[in-house]
Amino acid sequence: MRVTVIRPPVLMPRYNMATLVVPPLGPAYVAAAIRQAGHDVSLIDAVGLAIEKYTPQKRGLLHGLTIEELVGVVSKDVDAIGVSVQFSFEWPLCRALLRMIRERFPRVLLFAGGEHVTALPQLSMEETDLDAVVLGEGEATVVDLLNHWASQGRDALAAVPGLCYRGEDGRLMSTSRRPRQTCLDAIPRPAWDLVPLEEYLCRHYGFGVDRGRSMPVLASRGCPYQCTFCSNSLMWTTKWLARDPNDLLDEMSELQARYRVQNFDFYDLTVIVNRQWIIDFCHAMERRNLSFTWQLPSGTRSESIDDEVARLLYRTGCRNVSFAPESGSPEILRSIKKQISLPRMIQSMRDSVAAGLNVKANVIFGFPRETLRHILESFAFIVKVALAGIHDLSIWVFVPYPGCEIFGELRAVGRIPALTDEYYDRLAAYAEVGSTFSYADRLSQRMLVFLRVVGVALFYVTAWIVRPWRAARFVWNSLFGKVMESRSEMALRSLLKRVWKTSAKSDAATRFSDSSLGESIHSSHVDHGR
Repeated sequence: MRVTVIRPPVLMPRYNMATLVVPPLGPAYVAAAIRQAGHDVSLIDAVGLAIEKYTPQKRGLLHGLTIEELVGVVSKDVDAIGVSVQFSFEWPLCRALLRMIRERFPRVLLFAGGEHVTALPQLSMEETDLDAVVLGEGEATVVDLLNHWASQGRDALAAVPGLCYRGEDGRLMSTSRRPRQTCLDAIPRPAWDLVPLEEYLCRHYGFGVDRGRSMPVLASRGCPYQCTFCSNSLMWTTKWLARDPNDLLDEMSELQARYRVQNFDFYDLTVIVNRQWIIDFCHAMERRNLSFTWQLPSGTRSESIDDEVARLLYRTGCRNVSFAPESGSPEILRSIKKQISLPRMIQSMRDSVAAGLNVKANVIFGFPRETLRHILESFAFIVKVALAGIHDLSIWVFVPYPGCEIFGELRAVGRIPALTDEYYDRLAAYAEVGSTFSYADRLSQRMLVFLRVVGVALFYVTAWIVRPWRAARFVWNSLFGKVMESRSEMALRSLLKRVWKTSAKSDAATRFSDSSLGESIHSSHVDHGR
């Protein structure tokens, strides 16, 4: 079959230009599996094809090709189209894209995969004309779907595990979930040759801190924990599986040689679950005498990171590590089933800082049962980690993503009465302070915004009073530095660039308006939807 895999444009908050711009790892994996199975596959990366394009929308900025432009790029002789639908706050955009694809290609096999459609497969199909939704881990299921459709058509889909599909009579049917693939080394490596990768590399875009030309890699899949605010258990199950360290290093060496990669960002849900695995990985890297930096930008756990492991991480090129305590309140941690020891995490942070690692912590405010008392406990924890020497901290606002346990609880009591576009808009509040929405019974929206700002200020005031040279280095790196050390430095640099560009455009528009020619040019740009 002739198959097209689509990574849609990204909908980002209007006032948060630091949103991550990353190569499409998931679609690249799926495209590789399709190609290995003998099908003719193309990958359309709507972001990479228009990486500097931002189109104003009602709900923010559309990064990349518009959906009209994207559909126009799809080959007319395609047999199947698969769309990655990862984040629920982008569902209204992806829904419009799927409807437009169906209108232009009424006879193709149209399927989707990703976190959102896995959490809400039937609703996703009811709101579009999707033929099938791939549930959970996608590579094997997509190949099975294509092979059965090519040989026997829609009637054969009942034999494909891991699907929600539309039967001949239009009824929505589901098959049993497909077991996880246990040998990750057998999964074909991402088809990066189908992606406009240089667009990301030359601009130093990536998941972690800017340390040069950065590539994403995946060392493991799944997470053994069951945090109630996370949809991992539905998407990946609670089985944590890791690749062979040498197979992973083979891939990293090849990518470094082919694309002149300087840094690798690990996209894992949590890499460091098994202490021996990370030690084996670092020792294998030392034996190979490899030279690059690498980062753990997702919130990793602390149980396996002690002084020995932290020093080993730094020695082998790891420079940035993120921890995910989520809360400083033991009561809230129990309620969200976050199985961590706060004292142990603080010690792990101290060991990491002492080893030379740049350490970031992620905290969440606004869980449904949270009160001001719990927030004050988190404030105390924030002061402790600042004194422990970590470099960076982000405070996010809780949002109930489909597929997580709290989402089901809030639906059951009517706090999420309907999955409207307004609900999806609220899911983007984690990234934009001004649009925060509170699901906490005793914390108003205004109070949550205030507490979030206070928490961030409390961290940096404490950290910089104890270590004042860091404040100076932060300003220097943000304004002039060729190398940045933290996400906050990157966010400030991005904000300043946006303000400068906006001012430059405003000045240019003013100069143009001084002449009839300028007025003509300006009007032409406005008329064509610049």
